[in-house]
Amino acid sequence: MKIEISIYEENYNNNKLEDIIYESIIIEKIDTKYVKIEKSPLQIKIDAPSITRARAIMNSYILWIYTILKSLEEVKKSGREITSRSSSSTS
Repeated sequence: MKIEISIYEENYNNNKLEDIIYESIIIEKIDTKYVKIEKSPLQIKIDAPSITRARAIMNSYILWIYTILKSLEEVKKSGREITSRSSSSTS
């Protein structure tokens, strides 16, 4: 079962959001043979042996992305700057 999760954000601000999400998602060891992450455009590709396994993986990554986005929203509300590890290490 193949599933693709693509993230499209109109307000990337120099791909900052894409970088943050990409760097925040770590493929779990148990999923390494089923999941691939591509950076630009940000895509999570799942190729699992069954519908049940593919859906479980998909739901896990969607929840992870949602949590990242909600956390970033809270950071923005607090007036703090949102940065990715790569942009803060190159500054």
